[in-house]
Amino acid sequence: MRVTPRPGTAILVAVAYIALVSAVWVVNGVDYSTIGGTVGSTVGGLVVPVALGAVLLAAVTTRLGWWRPVLREEPRVGPRWLLVVPVLFVLVAVGTVSGADLSRLSPAHVLLLAVGVLLVGFSEELLCRGIVLVGLRGTGSEVVAWLGSCLVFGLLHAVNALFGAPVGGTAVQVLAAFLAGSVFYVTRRVTGVLVACMVMHAFWDFGTLAAGAAPAADPSALGLLAVLQYPAVVLALVGVVLLVRRPVDRPAPRVA
Repeated sequence: MRVTPRPGTAILVAVAYIALVSAVWVVNGVDYSTIGGTVGSTVGGLVVPVALGAVLLAAVTTRLGWWRPVLREEPRVGPRWLLVVPVLFVLVAVGTVSGADLSRLSPAHVLLLAVGVLLVGFSEELLCRGIVLVGLRGTGSEVVAWLGSCLVFGLLHAVNALFGAPVGGTAVQVLAAFLAGSVFYVTRRVTGVLVACMVMHAFWDFGTLAAGAAPAADPSALGLLAVLQYPAVVLALVGVVLLVRRPVDRPAPRVA
């Protein structure tokens, strides 16, 4: 690594990402409650700002020389039964996708939603379970690294209240993001790869946005599978307790 991981570096990158996406939303006049509902709102509120954020994060990660520790968890640790956490989360995401009637959306709209959520999955996981986690591990405390990465993930969603989202709904979303952050943290550590978190994140968001844009007439599968989110979160928190005690590889920095 060119730069030694430090919490200050991680927080600075997080602030820069939030500021960039927020600035683009201001320029585009984004109303958060409409994102994904139309082709225009998908492009202006999702694809363009998050694509710019992805470029920023990729450039920063390259400059820091953090790609390896960001993308891979070494050593991969944890009891194998913890793999049930991402499995349950994916099943819940299947339920969210089933709650959408994609036939009501144009092919272009579906494609743009897919591109947008892939960008979100890439960017938010690269930031929270990647850059922030690696940076906070510079303190030597895995508890701080887990907690800080989840708090930053929640903060990403807190700014939605500044762009038309109800304050009460935003508070619930922040809590949900924090808990989902624990699911992604466990997933990273037991699979050993950040890509697993990126794909899960994108799949979840696709179902949420698609269901909002074109809800299915019979969302029964959504209600049935949504129940699985509770054991997923509980098992994830149990997993966090187990995993924060396990060793984490902290490669020595390399001078450029």
